[in-house]
Amino acid sequence: MTKFICHHPWTHFEVNNPNGNVTMCCDNSTVLGNVNRGTIEEIWNGPGYQDIRARMRDEGAHALCPHSCPVLHGLKKYQNLEWHSDLPPGSVAKKNAERNDEEFTKGVTVLDSKPRWMRYAYSYKCNLDCYHCYQRDDALLNDTLPDSFMTQVNELAPYYQVILFFGGEPFLYKPVLKMMEEIEVESGCKFFMITNGTLLTDRMFENLEGRNIGLFAVSLDAASAGIFDVLRVRGRTASWTTLMGNLKRIAELHRRKGFAFQISMTVNTVNCTQIEEFVDLGLSVGAEPLLLLVSNPDETAEFQKRYLCFSAQQLSDIDLQIARSLEKVRTRGMKEAEAGLIRLRSMLRDHRRRANSVAAFQMRRIARTVFHWLPGPVQYRIRHYLS
Repeated sequence: MTKFICHHPWTHFEVNNPNGNVTMCCDNSTVLGNVNRGTIEEIWNGPGYQDIRARMRDEGAHALCPHSCPVLHGLKKYQNLEWHSDLPPGSVAKKNAERNDEEFTKGVTVLDSKPRWMRYAYSYKCNLDCYHCYQRDDALLNDTLPDSFMTQVNELAPYYQVILFFGGEPFLYKPVLKMMEEIEVESGCKFFMITNGTLLTDRMFENLEGRNIGLFAVSLDAASAGIFDVLRVRGRTASWTTLMGNLKRIAELHRRKGFAFQISMTVNTVNCTQIEEFVDLGLSVGAEPLLLLVSNPDETAEFQKRYLCFSAQQLSDIDLQIARSLEKVRTRGMKEAEAGLIRLRSMLRDHRRRANSVAAFQMRRIARTVFHWLPGPVQYRIRHYLS
């Protein structure tokens, strides 16, 4: 297999947990530093980043990253930062991107360039209570990122190609809304937003009119009000009608500004009858519909039994829905949606063989536990063999 070297250790700075831990992306949990104990620039060239750059250069992503990583499966193309044409000639951001590309090509581990991609989750608080949320217990702690970090994000703004707002629910937090309105980035810097879509206001839409949007991703998990209420609201205040109205407003913005517009659904035994309906919903508003198999956030047998034990009839029906949906997204040229559906089909077939019962799930969990007990070099050899 050709060694795949991911750009993320050279380009991405992510704080996906309000405890301050820094990673190179949301799919690799290796902690590279913490913004409560160091500045962005100290962490950027600290021992964590230096080590992961060296390992990525020498070993490749398949040795470092989980095999479930979407990037390794051709997904999340929006994370590529190869484009420079949208950055003003001679601008700080363009010069930084060009210098960063040189440093990546050389494989250096201490960089003169600054992060080109900044993503953070200010808090895990959310106005919904989603069935599969891995953040639920942490959200009760009400942690937030420190003011010092938010100040540093603003100070480094001229260097960014992308700033990505994440949560929890990013449109819930006043410091994030303030940054969305006031941060002074280059005209070519793109705003990326991942949201549940229920809290968008007139003021925010007015602000977004003047911003260079790169991605607007809305997580739904349903194609109808009934299933949305079961899987996402559960006693919280949110309206499917409001959400659909906001999707239409995002669609109007999308038609004028031409950014990537996505809606997503995690497939489970409750919503699996709505796969094709969800795809149709996305196509109706011009959004690329992305689907994946839900993960078991706390690795419990109860969750597995309720949401991940599919009947033979359900699996057969899912295959038919995926086949029809693939034809629809291919007709529209939606490569990301196509790759997602193909991956979903592959994940379900693997799931059927290995984890479509509580007993099989528990055996697999034991095997994973034993694997993580093995010495690091042994784990590496096993990963390398399987890749």
